Amino acid sequence: MTDEAVDKPQKIRRRTIFRHPLSAVGGAIFFAGAFLFLILLLIDLSSGDENPYRSLVTFVVAPLIMLIGLMFFAAAMAMQIRKARKAGEQIRFRLSIDPTIPQNWRNLWLFLGLSAVTIFIVAYIGTRAYEATDSTGFCGETCHVVMEPQSVTYHNSPHAKVPCVECHIGEGASFWVKAKFDGMRQLWATALDQFDRPIQTPVRNLRPAQETCENCHWPQQFYGDKLSTRTYYRTDEQNSPWTIKLLLKIGGGNPRTGRAEGIHWHMIGENRVDYIATDYTRQEIPWVRFITRDNDTLVYTDPGFELSNLKIPEADTLAGYEVRRFDCMDCHNRPSHQFQPPAVAINLALSTRRIDPGLPYIRQVGLDLLNGDYADNDEAHMAITKGLVEYYQQEYPDVVDSLVDAIKQASKALISIYDQNFFPEMHTDYRVRENNLSHFVNDGCFRCHDGVKTNQYGEELATDCKTCHLIVAQGPSEDPGELEMDITGLEFHHPEDIDGAWQEMLCTECHDASSGY
Repeated sequence: MTDEAVDKPQKIRRRTIFRHPLSAVGGAIFFAGAFLFLILLLIDLSSGDENPYRSLVTFVVAPLIMLIGLMFFAAAMAMQIRKARKAGEQIRFRLSIDPTIPQNWRNLWLFLGLSAVTIFIVAYIGTRAYEATDSTGFCGETCHVVMEPQSVTYHNSPHAKVPCVECHIGEGASFWVKAKFDGMRQLWATALDQFDRPIQTPVRNLRPAQETCENCHWPQQFYGDKLSTRTYYRTDEQNSPWTIKLLLKIGGGNPRTGRAEGIHWHMIGENRVDYIATDYTRQEIPWVRFITRDNDTLVYTDPGFELSNLKIPEADTLAGYEVRRFDCMDCHNRPSHQFQPPAVAINLALSTRRIDPGLPYIRQVGLDLLNGDYADNDEAHMAITKGLVEYYQQEYPDVVDSLVDAIKQASKALISIYDQNFFPEMHTDYRVRENNLSHFVNDGCFRCHDGVKTNQYGEELATDCKTCHLIVAQGPSEDPGELEMDITGLEFHHPEDIDGAWQEMLCTECHDASSGY
């Protein structure tokens, strides 16, 4: 071979990309992803609501499928280039097909066939995956034991028609990404059986209530006062009723006066309340800061609790403590997962006659049985049924035969209460799921309004009961119409004669969630 022949440039060969079967596979996968993306994008643009799971499939899964298809394309080209270089050839790819080469037609038909099949499979799986992960069943039932308490209480809550993702994720990509990473951590913990029992609350990465709750609830709206009637039953032989009718000052932004009023004053307009909790569950609150619309700062602290830099309005940490801005979840901390204390559930069952108030001491016996320590639901069912029968056989042997039907009905109601509020496998019930929307059996409001916090001017944080509600009727009857009523408010009368002790101490110094109210 002469030098002239060696120096002669190589001829560049043009080849169709469909020459290699892997190109057909890559093309099919790419077009399947593109088809899925187009369909879901149209749904996303035409839908009036934001949905993080639809965004997941539309903007992450579908493009990922397309990327995989392109990777197959690239792999096919790389293999052909390597083969050509070994043969000393130079090639350039094109998308056209040379009809004179049977192999090209074969791969084209392979591409078209695989595209049709892959588009159908990917579209079906993708849309079904979106629907599944968007469902409350996916959130509450996929990991049955772990999430059973949340699932059961959710279905019995006022938010049972609101999808889990609306509150736990909400709109926008940032919290969706955080939720997905947290979900992977939870999946790993579940697979290795390394999850907490009970699941720790409050949820630390839950987004601010202003970005979720307030999409439906509008704190600036003026709600005025709400009349609430509550009937309790005492632990005497007659299960004596005691009814109290409260005028709750819900408040809001009053359009007639332009003022923020009532309980929701904490959340309205320019009002800002911050606090520090020294425990994980946010029950111990020794420090509260109120920033006025004029940017004046009032700091209320428990005696002996001191911090530096108390007047820095925007500080999110002080002396190593998290400074949390007060929001809806600090009072309404169990809006969708309500674990009723047995006393509350029994009061309701007695008032609706699912439990006969004529059964002697049924409230006390029911409390004792529900508060028992059981390994699982089956053991609880047996203990409740057996315990109820044995109590009346021992204490009321002369009339127990006449009480058989009422005992069976009460047993059924108590078992239902247990199943809806007690989850022994997860060590979860009202004792680890305190409800802060109260001040009878847990501190709730009194976490801040405890009568001991004072500000830098020596002023006490408000503790007057009439700030939030008025008692307009009360007394020993189930019928409020039989009670004395005064819309301007009555002085509280304790059902038991304890003199004026209730004026000097918090309710929680006598009452707890196990005995209730």
